Amino acid sequence: MPREKTIKPDYHLLKHEMKWLDRIIGKEEIPSTVSFDEIDTWLDMVSKSLFRGLSANADQLFGEIKDIRERLKQNISELQDAEPVEDIPAPITKIGLPNRDKMVKQLYSLTEKMLIPTQTDYKTVLSFYSVTASNIEFAFGKSKSSKNIYYARSLFPDEVKEVVSDLNRLKALLNQLITPIKGKESQIMNLERVPEIVRDIKDIKSGIEKEKEQVHEQEEECSALEKRIEMDGKILSAIEEKEEWMRFKELEIELASSKEELNALESNIRELFSPINKALNLLKKQDETGRYTLTPEERRALSSILSSPIRALDEDIRDFLLSIKNIIEGDDFILKERKRDKTLKWIDHLLNTELSPIKEKREELQSRIEETKGKLSNLTILEDRKEIERSIISAKEQLAQLQERIDRSKRHIVSLQEKVTEKERFLLEVLEGITGKKIDVKFDFSFC
Repeated sequence: MPREKTIKPDYHLLKHEMKWLDRIIGKEEIPSTVSFDEIDTWLDMVSKSLFRGLSANADQLFGEIKDIRERLKQNISELQDAEPVEDIPAPITKIGLPNRDKMVKQLYSLTEKMLIPTQTDYKTVLSFYSVTASNIEFAFGKSKSSKNIYYARSLFPDEVKEVVSDLNRLKALLNQLITPIKGKESQIMNLERVPEIVRDIKDIKSGIEKEKEQVHEQEEECSALEKRIEMDGKILSAIEEKEEWMRFKELEIELASSKEELNALESNIRELFSPINKALNLLKKQDETGRYTLTPEERRALSSILSSPIRALDEDIRDFLLSIKNIIEGDDFILKERKRDKTLKWIDHLLNTELSPIKEKREELQSRIEETKGKLSNLTILEDRKEIERSIISAKEQLAQLQERIDRSKRHIVSLQEKVTEKERFLLEVLEGITGKKIDVKFDFSFC
């Protein structure tokens, strides 16, 4: 029988297919639906799925790195205590020994900063890698540090060789440590974004709840003010139905009527004296310029009629008029003939007019006004009504201010809700960037 041909497996292809299978299995393991309040737990699950094998890999490598650190400490100690090789020229020895000391100091500092983590999640692994690789680069990546190693190697070739070997091994282990993470930088970046986005959403949601509580409180205040306005309105209506208020309104009408009658009377008095005003003003001007000189009594009579014929009634208006008539009749040059005759004629008309009844009527109206005011002041219902009106005005002003604040808060709530929607949409995009598939997040959550 012919010998059966053995087919050798293509290990490279098999390895590629296994990686592809891991990705498919990983996607299927990640739940497609998550409650917003359980995002943190979901992220832990996603991290474990994305970085499958990282924990075991890190746990093993952390042990090896710890061993390297201890071995490095021992080799540093041996370098520190070592004697230079023989037959080295004195100048090189002089340079090499201080460089050895610097190198030892830097190495000890490196080992002291190399704190081996107890956790093996991707954040811890990345942090340890970043800090340790940075410390190695800072201590031995610079040209000056390379010179330290060069000069120290001239005196202590074996010891430096061991130390450098430890450092190279440490670098190799660090690279192996992050191998499971490499190629997933985008996913890691998105993983780092999620907590901040979640915090932003919670903060904005909390702000919305506070605004809503504030609106609720303000609406309750509005309701209380509206009830107060309604109640004060009823009290006001009750006041206006009282007999005392009816009496008050009657007195108000009476007062207004008396004032109107007094104003009409005083207007008639001013009109009665207006025809002689121009002549009197001219006479006053001539007195002021010295063209004609009035006696103090004549000047007082002239001033009284010009300033207020109404108040002149309270004095001896007849004597004032006679005094002015005598002045005009006694000097033909004070007024022109036509103006003079017209003024004297009107003064005679005033002298023949019974002014005392007008004066009495004015006094009667003034007395009636004061009496009505006295009656009104004895009624307390007006003050009661004013107090209720002030209360209504104050309540309406407060109500308007509250309603304005409510409107402002509601507009702010709408703005915050738009921000939440935007953040939620961004979160979904980030989660899809992590998992490679759409994730349905249930955003209905309550605050404690």
